[in-house]
Amino acid sequence: MFSLTKIAPFILAGICLWCFGCSFPVRTGYDRSVGDYKSVPPSETASSRHETPIEEPETTEQSTVPQDSSKRMNSAEKARAAITKKEAAKAARRAAPRGDLENYARGWMGAKYVYGKATKTKTDCSGFVMQVYKGYYNIALDHSASKMYKDSRGKSVSRGGLKEGDLVFFGSLWKIDHVGIYLNGGRFIHASTKNGVMISPMQDKYWGHKYQGARRFR
Repeated sequence: MFSLTKIAPFILAGICLWCFGCSFPVRTGYDRSVGDYKSVPPSETASSRHETPIEEPETTEQSTVPQDSSKRMNSAEKARAAITKKEAAKAARRAAPRGDLENYARGWMGAKYVYGKATKTKTDCSGFVMQVYKGYYNIALDHSASKMYKDSRGKSVSRGGLKEGDLVFFGSLWKIDHVGIYLNGGRFIHASTKNGVMISPMQDKYWGHKYQGARRFR
């Protein structure tokens, strides 16, 4: 029998070799033809230490920014166009020469609206027109907007062909209930139930869609 003290060194050496082999890093690429591991190029070793970069998708900022800016430009252009249109309308009204008729009709400015009246201080819409036409043109008209509209002496005038002094009528398809006198610059002077005798634009939000036609008596 062998003594344990004699074989102990050999057993210890075997255990050390086994532990050393397990802790040694495993290398890949063993070549049986040469009986050794293939050498790994430095570039591959270095590249293996880094993660492969992920390609980011192409940004669409260049394509979207012009679209957004174009939308902003379109809205801005529309706003500028609206402002320019309003300013042009105001300029047209300021530039419109005030005719003798307007100067004469302004003599009723401030008169209160009173149904059935026809004076310089109290008047309704047809009463105001009746007074101005009688005093300025010496033309007698009925004290009624609907009768003025139906008066055979009046010649129908298109909206685009209006001239100062033409009578403009408002209401609905079934009834004419308001009349005024057209002035230069797309305006008309009339007796409003709320504000009395005043000057309003033909494109007024209230009166614009109630416009029914015009008549010329001179």
